[in-house]
Amino acid sequence: MPRVRPRCGRVSFFLVSWQGAIFFINAYQIHGFGPSANFVGNQQFVSNIEATPSTKLYDLWLEQSLLNDRVNIRIGQEGMNDEFMTSQASQVFLNGSFGFPDLSERDLPSSGPNYPIATPMVRAKVKVADEFSYIGAVFNGDPAGPGPGTGPEEEDPQVRDASGTAFRLQDPPLIVNELWYSAGGEKSSAPLPGTYKIGAWVHTGTFGLSKNNYTGLPLHFTIPAPLYRGDFAVYALADQMVWRKPGTKDEGVTLFGLVMGAPEDRNAEDLYAEGGFNWKGIIESRPQDVFGFAFAYAHTSNAFRSLGEESIVSTQSGKLYASNETIIEATYLYQTAPWWIIQPDIQYVFNPGASLPPDNPGITTVLKNALVIGVHSKIDF
Repeated sequence: MPRVRPRCGRVSFFLVSWQGAIFFINAYQIHGFGPSANFVGNQQFVSNIEATPSTKLYDLWLEQSLLNDRVNIRIGQEGMNDEFMTSQASQVFLNGSFGFPDLSERDLPSSGPNYPIATPMVRAKVKVADEFSYIGAVFNGDPAGPGPGTGPEEEDPQVRDASGTAFRLQDPPLIVNELWYSAGGEKSSAPLPGTYKIGAWVHTGTFGLSKNNYTGLPLHFTIPAPLYRGDFAVYALADQMVWRKPGTKDEGVTLFGLVMGAPEDRNAEDLYAEGGFNWKGIIESRPQDVFGFAFAYAHTSNAFRSLGEESIVSTQSGKLYASNETIIEATYLYQTAPWWIIQPDIQYVFNPGASLPPDNPGITTVLKNALVIGVHSKIDF
């Protein structure tokens, strides 16, 4: 899901309380229902504003800059994808995976700290050199806390923290670190801009495939699965402009890509990859319009599939998960006015939910590939 772009009704406030400091609060009013859970059954939501209806606090933090802005400290509550695992070139796409990689959402407790559930954290950003920056943070490791396990609704972390005010501090921490390299600039005479990041997150809690019902793929298997202390993922991402229209600062073609991996023995998903491009100003007379094309590939771990096979043998029921769920998306952002965009979008979903309904482990049918066509609109005021 997206990092900083609007995803539903939102109220935000910036308050400068003293020099170098910012206080920020952000809330959402979420209503309606999304197409993924109701029509497609996919795990990578086709709309990045899909969420359980509620009025929910999201960001609440205080930030302080030090040493001529070379050091920045933030403390409070926010989502992990507000600043981490962020590709600027992928921001135009509507599928939720381009905002928060599906691997992190499926493998972390309560789907991890990302829209629409944030969690307490402390974060530091340091400009090491002109082209290098470091950013690291510690988040509470379970934004909504463990569920009672009495049904799908109670297992939904968005229901367990319906207001966004759980402010949990007692769970094993989630630690994330990134190193950034930025080159080029916006001036037409400068080299083409690019940003490259390597990072990793580490969770210190207990993990096991039989406990992964919070990922959206409940496992009611009779075969006990081993438990492991800790979990982690490593990743690398890049944004690189490869062509800039002469005389402009940001019109042109930008490529992006992200690859993330995690241990297969304790995770439902062990590999995620995304990539694509956007072209700003593809039509000569419309310099603010953006066309984009991208894919997102989420690989189901072999251990997870093997556990499912053992369950089928034991219970004589059920179907095997597919090896992956893959999304292809094409979109066009039409800047109707400075304050209004209209964005037609088309997505094709291969193996929705890795072919099986995510909340029905006793299924007898396989989900079919799906073509999704929609329109997104945003008004800034």
